Amino acid sequence: MELRQMLNTLGHNGQVPAPPDALIRPIIEDFVAKGYNNPEIVTRLRRYYDTDAYNVLIDLLKKRHSQWGLKSAHGQAHTITSIGPAIECVQARFPKQGSHDMRQTLIHEEKIIVLRKLILCYMNLYHPEDIQACKSQHLKRSIYWTAGVNDIWVFDQHDKWRCFQLYLHVAIEPFLGCVLWLKIWWTNHNPRLICGWYCDTVETLGAMPLVTQSDPGSENNGIANGHTLLRHMQDPTLARTLQHKFKGQHCNIKPKIFWSKLQRRWTPGFEDILDCGINNGIYNPDDALERLVFHYVFILWLQHELDLFAEKFNNVKPRHNIHKILPHGRPNDIFYHAEDFESCDFSVKVDRTMLDAVRQTYAVPDHPVFCLVPHDFSQQASAFMAELGTRPVTQDNVWNIYADLLMCFHLIEEEEQIRELLTAQPPLPCDGDKMLGSEDLPIVDLPPFVEGSGPGGKNNSDAEEEQSDDASSDFYEFDWTDDEP
Repeated sequence: MELRQMLNTLGHNGQVPAPPDALIRPIIEDFVAKGYNNPEIVTRLRRYYDTDAYNVLIDLLKKRHSQWGLKSAHGQAHTITSIGPAIECVQARFPKQGSHDMRQTLIHEEKIIVLRKLILCYMNLYHPEDIQACKSQHLKRSIYWTAGVNDIWVFDQHDKWRCFQLYLHVAIEPFLGCVLWLKIWWTNHNPRLICGWYCDTVETLGAMPLVTQSDPGSENNGIANGHTLLRHMQDPTLARTLQHKFKGQHCNIKPKIFWSKLQRRWTPGFEDILDCGINNGIYNPDDALERLVFHYVFILWLQHELDLFAEKFNNVKPRHNIHKILPHGRPNDIFYHAEDFESCDFSVKVDRTMLDAVRQTYAVPDHPVFCLVPHDFSQQASAFMAELGTRPVTQDNVWNIYADLLMCFHLIEEEEQIRELLTAQPPLPCDGDKMLGSEDLPIVDLPPFVEGSGPGGKNNSDAEEEQSDDASSDFYEFDWTDDEP
């Protein structure tokens, strides 16, 4: 009797009790929203509670799903008719998405869990031409080598929206393809701006990679200098060596692959929206006032949409590739828990004081390039927006909001303060001139990074080379016709 009472203090039938619902419910809901199945949730949930005091079994998880209304694809019981409105909504935003991406978008943004087979049935019934267009794409394969997580970070800019005066920039962890940042701004040619994004990411993660890499170009000198300075402060033995690799055309391949994916999966719908403004005479990029209003309204909205795409990209398990030796799984899972996938994490912990010193040297926060629009213009625009009434920006009303705000500025355009503000704007660049927002920042005078000096280099020991051959090769499919020019 005493033994039975002692066992029952652990929980029903002597089992370890479940964690409190308040502790695990937000985590489980997040996992469900990201498309994890029950065994995956049970395994990952153990990181969030004391396993000696609590335990979660699949049976308990299924019971909580029922109590909290968290339904799987079977539980939601969608039909071709019921998923129609959601698919049409996603199709309007992303007209080039395939069924795999469509399913993930429905999960992450519409909270609808549905099988790909049902999506394909709907698309074949109502959008057969889109299915044929996806099947007609031809890809070429390329090989990429890397040693492990945070061995190297790679960066690249994207100027194909220059006609709108919008510029993109991305940072990729190439071992697993994780997006570190995906930015849109009124320039991507200022080295202090790019270095600022790097410092923000390092501060968030509390760590940096061994080496950074980019295309040749002065806009990357800020990251090259800042990362080199951080590495020197952390490890004085690296002094007199640049800890950044500059790669020529078609050598910095991983960001190029990402731009190709973004161009197919995300860009078309939003590009149609932007084209609408220019084609209908609503927006003239050569007009200083219209350009400022456009940046004020569109950049923050597009950044939110890009953040959603990057989050989905990092939390979706890619299709299994028999040619790929690197670990298979969701990029974020591998990035934060490399040991669970038999991978090495080469990240270097960064002291906050060192990072602040780099930021003050190469990316001072009060530099004008970090301002979306000039301060006085921003204050006036905020006042006008308050008068117009706060409205969430969507693809359906974004041009209406732009037009209303532009009209408010036109009413006071003759005022001296506005005239001075507009005449102070830098002119748009012409062919052969420097890009808007660009700045000369010389690279530090150091010998270049030597291939083979890192864990995945060519001149490593035999043991390191064997490890790289067995666990660090990757085979990617890539359409070179979508590459950056």
